[in-house]
Amino acid sequence: MTPDTYSSSLPVHDAEVLPEQLFSSGIRVTIIGIIINALLIVGKLYAGIAGSSRALIADAIHSGSDFMTDFGVLIGLRFLVKPADSNHPYGHGRLETSLSFIMGLVIILTGLGIMKNASQSIFLAARGIQPKMPGVIALIMGFASIVSKEALYHYTIAVARKTGSSTLAANAWHHRSDAFSSVATVLGVGGALVLGERWTVLDPIAAAFVSILVIIIGVDIGWKAFRELSDEALSSDRERRLKSAITAVKGIKGFHKVRTRSLGRYVTVDVHILVDPEISVRLSHDIATEAENAIRTALGNAAFIMVHIEPYDSAQHDSV
Repeated sequence: MTPDTYSSSLPVHDAEVLPEQLFSSGIRVTIIGIIINALLIVGKLYAGIAGSSRALIADAIHSGSDFMTDFGVLIGLRFLVKPADSNHPYGHGRLETSLSFIMGLVIILTGLGIMKNASQSIFLAARGIQPKMPGVIALIMGFASIVSKEALYHYTIAVARKTGSSTLAANAWHHRSDAFSSVATVLGVGGALVLGERWTVLDPIAAAFVSILVIIIGVDIGWKAFRELSDEALSSDRERRLKSAITAVKGIKGFHKVRTRSLGRYVTVDVHILVDPEISVRLSHDIATEAENAIRTALGNAAFIMVHIEPYDSAQHDSV
């Protein structure tokens, strides 16, 4: 270590690993989701076939995508509980982001699939081939799906906020998109039952409308994950808080080369600070440590912080 440089970082075993209690909460809510989705797949397929509802059958397919992504979440959580190692010195946060990206794609594809099926039915109806009158069983199953998936959304999003897991948050929205699909089913089936044979086309029309909502949710989740995978810097607001925290540290006369990026639940920060060239190495070390603590306090989830010390030259302009 040379006298004019010092690098510091939070111990990764303490910051990067998902706490055991939060990990258990994530596993629990995901397993509950798997059980509920399995029941809904069977129930929707049976009610969709028995009740002649294309929307409910498409809804069952959507629940199937939920079922598959739940297993992806379990895999992601298993990796999040692992500490950083020699092959993954920055932890396993990228896996969580990758899973969120894949889940976004799955949601988009699910929405497109629902749109395709609904469009086919609408096209046939326009040619005079009306869909069959759906049965009451489809309406009942639709209501059951709305209640169960909306409840699962609120449960999962609460755990996601507590753990800071983007994968759980994406999965929560996948649950809600399934609830939206069921809303379409209820509106379509209910409208057809109330208005009669001429209005059975309401079933696929409602499904087409909700498919757009499902696609929007998938695009939002996938785009956020893609931006993180591309190592996009933190938001301007968070960087502003970061720079204010560094500026407030006594002994720092300037700074530059601020670099930030997200790693799943956590963020990394690299910064070069300028200090008086006449002070001791120990004092420079203390200033760097104080800057590190200030950054961690300002951001809340900064796990990997690298502070490089440079001598301040009064002839240079401050970078603050």
